[in-house]
Amino acid sequence: MIALASATVVIAGVTEPWSTVAASTFLLILAAAAVLTFVVHVWWRVPRLAAARRQSILRGHARLDLPIGPRAPTGIAVDWGLPGVTATLAVFDDDTINVYFYPRAAIGGSTPIRQLPEVILAGNALRVELRRLAPLFVRASEFPLPPRGEVTFFLIDADDTRVAGPTVIRDLEGSSHPLGTAHRLARRALALVCGTLPSIVPGPVMSLVISEPDSHRRGLTRA
Repeated sequence: MIALASATVVIAGVTEPWSTVAASTFLLILAAAAVLTFVVHVWWRVPRLAAARRQSILRGHARLDLPIGPRAPTGIAVDWGLPGVTATLAVFDDDTINVYFYPRAAIGGSTPIRQLPEVILAGNALRVELRRLAPLFVRASEFPLPPRGEVTFFLIDADDTRVAGPTVIRDLEGSSHPLGTAHRLARRALALVCGTLPSIVPGPVMSLVISEPDSHRRGLTRA
C-alpha cells in the first residue's frame, strides 16, 4: 500500500505539484497508523495474551498445537514474582519444559521439536520432588500473579490444580524449609532453560539464576 502511494506521489508531483503535499501527508498518516498499531500490540495486546497464556497453563488448559508447546497439559509449574516481570517455569508431563514471562516473551527449553536431555533431567527431578510434597498443596481456582519477591508452586492435574505458596523467596534459602529443595531444583531448571536463549532473559530473572552452576558458560551474566 505504501509503495503504491509512493508511486502516486511521483506521478502527482509531475502533473500537479500541490497534490504532492497531500500525498506526502497521506503517507505520514499511514506510517503513524502503522507505528500506533505496533505500539498497541506490544504494550497492550501482548501482555493480555501473556496473562491469558499463563492462566491456561496453570488451569491445565495449555494449547497443544504449538511447535514449542506441550503435547500434554498436565505437569508442574513454578511462579516467581520479580521486579517488573513474572517468570513461570512449566514442566509438562511430556517432558516439554518452557519458561513463560509476563508481560511478554517466552523461552522454549526442551520442546517436542528440540529435546534437551540435561533440561529434561532437571525438570524430572523437580517434578518428582514436588509430587513428593503433594500433602503441602491445596486446591485453587484463582491464580493471581505472585507478589514481588515471592514464589508459588503448582501441581497441574487433569481434574484440578493445587498450589503451595506464595512463599518469600529468601525464606526458602534455609535448608530447613520443606520447599527449600524444590526451590533449588526449580532454579536449576530455570537456569538451564534460560541458558538456551540468554539474550531475551529479563534482568530480574537473570539475577535469580546467575549463581547457578555453569551459568557463565551458558551465557547467563549480568549486563
